[in-house]
Amino acid sequence: MASITVRFPDGAKEFRFPEKLPVEGDALWHEGQRFRVVSIQSTDDQHAIVIVEADTTFADTLRSEEGALTLEPMN
Repeated sequence: MASITVRFPDGAKEFRFPEKLPVEGDALWHEGQRFRVVSIQSTDDQHAIVIVEADTTFADTLRSEEGALTLEPMN
């Protein structure tokens, strides 16, 4: 896959495909906020759509990136 589209609560953004495709329940770190993967849809071998929601767990309160995938913009 070449890219993923992540649908955040406030809109969608496209990112380079990470080393590891996230799975449901994974944490993503983006712009200082932690998100939890709700679902993944593969549209073809070159693209996936990842639906996320804000992660409001205790780890988010600590603002920790530990265990979260960091996304890299396409540009």
